[in-house]
Amino acid sequence: MIGSDQEKSNLSLDGRDVVRIAKTSGVSFLEFCVEAWCADKIAFIADNKISGIEPSFVANPIPGGGWWQGNFSCDMVSRIAQISTTSGTTGQPKAIAISRAAISDTVSRLVTEMEIDSGIREYIGVPVTFSFGLGRARAIAAVGGTAFLPETGFRPDEIARMLNSGAINALSAVPTMLRTIFASPDVLGSAGKRLKWLEIGSQFMSADEKRMVRKLFPSAIILQHYGLTEASRSTFLRVDQADDYAFESVGRAVGTSKVRISREGLIEISGDHLASGIIQNGLIRPLAGDDGWLTTSDLGEIRDGWLHYMGRTDDVANIGGIKVSAEVVERLLAAALGTQEIGVAILRDELRGEKLGIALPSGSSAADKRRVHAVAEGCGLSSADLMLAEISDLPRTPTGKLQRKALSQALEGIKVEQKTQAGSWRAADLPLSGRESEIASIWSEALGISDIGKDDSFYDLGGDSLSAVSVLIRAEQVGLPKEVMQRMFAGETIGQIAQALEENSQKVSINIRGIRADGLNAARGILALLIVVSHWGPFFIDRMGSFGSLLWSFLGPALRIGTPGFAMVFGAGLAFFYVSQLERSGKQIARRIRLNTTIVVSGVLLIGGAQAWSISATGGEFGPNWPERLFYEVLLFYALMLPSSVIWLRLVGQAQDRITTSLLLAGFAYSVTLMLQWAVPENPFSGWGSLAWHMAVAPYAYPRLLGAVALGLAAGLWLEKQSSGDALVRNAERLGSVLAAGGFLLVASLQGGWQENAEELVAVPAFAGAVLLLFAMMTRLAAGSGSWPRRLRPAIIAGMLAFPIFIGHGLVGLVMSILIAYSVPYILALFIPAILFVAAMLMLGWRIHRMIYPGHM
Repeated sequence: MIGSDQEKSNLSLDGRDVVRIAKTSGVSFLEFCVEAWCADKIAFIADNKISGIEPSFVANPIPGGGWWQGNFSCDMVSRIAQISTTSGTTGQPKAIAISRAAISDTVSRLVTEMEIDSGIREYIGVPVTFSFGLGRARAIAAVGGTAFLPETGFRPDEIARMLNSGAINALSAVPTMLRTIFASPDVLGSAGKRLKWLEIGSQFMSADEKRMVRKLFPSAIILQHYGLTEASRSTFLRVDQADDYAFESVGRAVGTSKVRISREGLIEISGDHLASGIIQNGLIRPLAGDDGWLTTSDLGEIRDGWLHYMGRTDDVANIGGIKVSAEVVERLLAAALGTQEIGVAILRDELRGEKLGIALPSGSSAADKRRVHAVAEGCGLSSADLMLAEISDLPRTPTGKLQRKALSQALEGIKVEQKTQAGSWRAADLPLSGRESEIASIWSEALGISDIGKDDSFYDLGGDSLSAVSVLIRAEQVGLPKEVMQRMFAGETIGQIAQALEENSQKVSINIRGIRADGLNAARGILALLIVVSHWGPFFIDRMGSFGSLLWSFLGPALRIGTPGFAMVFGAGLAFFYVSQLERSGKQIARRIRLNTTIVVSGVLLIGGAQAWSISATGGEFGPNWPERLFYEVLLFYALMLPSSVIWLRLVGQAQDRITTSLLLAGFAYSVTLMLQWAVPENPFSGWGSLAWHMAVAPYAYPRLLGAVALGLAAGLWLEKQSSGDALVRNAERLGSVLAAGGFLLVASLQGGWQENAEELVAVPAFAGAVLLLFAMMTRLAAGSGSWPRRLRPAIIAGMLAFPIFIGHGLVGLVMSILIAYSVPYILALFIPAILFVAAMLMLGWRIHRMIYPGHM
């Protein structure tokens, strides 16, 4: 350590110059650092001047990545080698003086602990202007390896390509970067097996995320460190060797490094890697105490030798006597909401002294905000102790660390309105711009909602497939840009869409609600097409003779999933798009349901009219059961279900446990079905009574399909609680597999097997499991990479057109019989309505495709 007799304003110590190297990450920066090390000069890494430090030379590195191979030799000389400026996450950057010995000790421990050799070829994913990236470069140079600095920042696709080609075999990244791989693991694919070394920066990482890293890179030596600029890499955790207990920690000290916890619960560090001091007004003031221990501002615990990081003391708020760590709350919220784009800062409050300001991603739903309040309650806080705001871009350092002081300043300037009733919250709407008003008016017209703000997304407002088609048609009529529709279905808010249009931005922010909606629509589309096949199939099977009968004996039972499966997906849609909106605007939701009911009822009447025309044209008689002949079909159930869904949604929405209440509703509906089948097994009625009997007992019966809708509602509510898109898919696959396998074995074990029992209630578990698996598969494909999301578009569009498909395919056979009655040749009568139906659906689908996927024809 430099003594006071050597403290001077110009740090040209022992004839060595100070070289200020600008923070421009790239190969050129590393060359300047190597040159300073080899020439025994002091490398002052900073963009701007700091009082008391007068460099003799200023180096301005040229930006640019590429391959680099440098020289680095460790020594244990105590002379200052480097002045680093901290990232400034909580205030002004500090100038930290680090000796050659401290740098060498860190490099030596890193090489030893990771077993690095000269064969290393590393993709350094972090800026080398920070201690993490520069330390990696020095460790690689120390063993004679090579490093690759990406030109355009961390890119998972580039990493996968270079791993597969053998160009790289090592990687360094911070958790924020690795989470981009977690979100789309298919981008990496099997390339992860080729990685030999991985070091992870000191940002927080959950145990589950560490397990994910180990799964993605099964052959790699994986090291995570904890440290500061003042004490780089103080502890190491070998993730590839850690057990479940160690996963929760940030590792333990190795070599000369030591850690302990002070009486105040603060982490203290000692060792040869400690910085010499902090430069203030040209003087180097020691950081460590007389005993050689540095007391940090980090809270921690040591359990069985493993260090557990508990947050920073300057991030602890005192809210009415309750002390909570902003960083800890931030982690809990990230886990609860399934996103790392959460920021928590401490704000001033006249009544409480302090409160927590919570920055949520733009377009956060009411359900997300309920989860925020639930997490706060778990920490002993009430809704009044919080201030929520939606911020699209959190202030972060280049390595992804949240700049909490900057966030606090941003939140202090944001005026919000809180509504704590029923745990809900909604920001006060700012005045809408012209473009925002144009989008809002179309959404308002289609959704029947007048209270629309700039921070609302289509899915926040309960947008579903029926209302989506209305929005598309209206938007095309008024000439709204097609990009609006693409962004709408990606889940962007009105404000985000308008801003992107003004800035002519090509980037679309697809969130989990957009992906989930795509998965649901794709599943709905496939099930709707299965219903069409099940209705049209017998026409073709009858003309295939014995082979057709054999084929249908296998296909028929399987296709029976269409009707109950579609009802389950309908129920899941109620959970995703309607339940949360009842709290915010129940009357407006009721108006939307009435609008959708009008569309479906119109379809029922249209088919009924065509049926009446067909009977009349063919000379048939209506008979006493004419209402049944005209109107009994699956569409009639939805004409009844839509208006009555308000009752069931309110019942479920007001329940304390919504999932259980939905399951009880399903049980009640199926019990009523069994009771009616037992009480009135045969149809003793005529006229409207006969139709009522069919809607009570037959396959399209209201109670029977209500049970399926309630099951879908329960599944949707459960899936909506999943912490992330990956968890949603994974848990849907698990439950779906159990239900499908168990249900299939149950039905197959009964007398008559699937052929005789596919229409019985005993088949419901198997169908429910199959629907969950279908939804999981569609959602996984929608969130995937490559060509799969594009291939899924026909199914998504079919799901949006499900009810028009129901109506159109029901008209085909009726129109055919009418044409035959008017002496049109059979072959023409067969193909004309079929071709018209297919052409109409293709035309509608094409229009929707053009609106949702502009530039992707």
